[in-house]
Amino acid sequence: MADSLHGSIPRIDFAGIGPAAAGASDAKWAAVRAAVMDALCEHGCFEAVMDGLIAPELSAAVLGPGGALETLLSLPVSAKARNTSEKPYRGYVGSVPGLPYESLAIMDPLSPDAVRDFADLMWPGTGNTAFCKSMHAYAEKVALVEAVVRRMVLESVGATAEYIEEQAKATSFKLRLTEYAAPGAAEARVTGLPAHRDTSFLAVLTQNDIDGVEVECGRGEGGWARPALSPGSFLIFAGDTFKVLTNGRVFNPLHRVVMAGDKTRYSSILFSSPNDDVIVRAIDERVDAEHPAAYKPFEYGEYVVFCYTPEMLQHPKKLEAYAAVLVDG
Repeated sequence: MADSLHGSIPRIDFAGIGPAAAGASDAKWAAVRAAVMDALCEHGCFEAVMDGLIAPELSAAVLGPGGALETLLSLPVSAKARNTSEKPYRGYVGSVPGLPYESLAIMDPLSPDAVRDFADLMWPGTGNTAFCKSMHAYAEKVALVEAVVRRMVLESVGATAEYIEEQAKATSFKLRLTEYAAPGAAEARVTGLPAHRDTSFLAVLTQNDIDGVEVECGRGEGGWARPALSPGSFLIFAGDTFKVLTNGRVFNPLHRVVMAGDKTRYSSILFSSPNDDVIVRAIDERVDAEHPAAYKPFEYGEYVVFCYTPEMLQHPKKLEAYAAVLVDG
């Protein structure tokens, strides 16, 4: 952990911003949209402040002591291991040597039925109604953040209203619920999750009161930043597919988790991604003679499988390895 932590990422206030406020004629929307685009182009990450979006009672029910995440991740491994999928990173991940990390995935968390099916898997015979109610309500609130940011980016790169609507219909969501065990010793710094880039459009992270995420800002030249999130804040990351859609304008940052202290960290991350059968390509408005497509079109599901092959797991630039257009000379 010798990397410099002198870097920093932007903090953007979304007061008064919501989907209903969208529109080029709305001055507040336009100003925040410009700040969002600047942040994602320069760093690929920013802190979104949306005080009041999630009620303190709901936040406590999900991320607080004895809340939904702690209850879920306290289950025996035999129960958590029932969260399986044939597709990479869509089920339980844990018991990784050297990593104090456990995580489960709820696919389609905006569907009450999908959340209920997940709970039935974890708590057979009871379904844990309290878990279902709080997790679905929480996912809906976080999804509002994702929708606003994604629309702002697409508007910024010239996407039409029709494109934005169609893209939303072809988007799927995954909610990862994660526990990072504390190293205990005050001076210890332990890697909770190695540096990686997301394959998604966006990832929206919330957490309990324990920080741990570090991001390589300034397109890899600004040092590592360790944001200290405030209550009511969300950490936004752009992923590989947003970089492709914007023809490289939006950056996809390396980020990691580093744990310290003696308190367990719980986090919730909502990922938005293309449906598996969607062909990912730069939008037409970002490609011309002066700005040729930087990446070859590819099917999203096939790209995810590629990223999780053993030889690619530690590769820092999977997108470039898979789809970069090579320029002669």
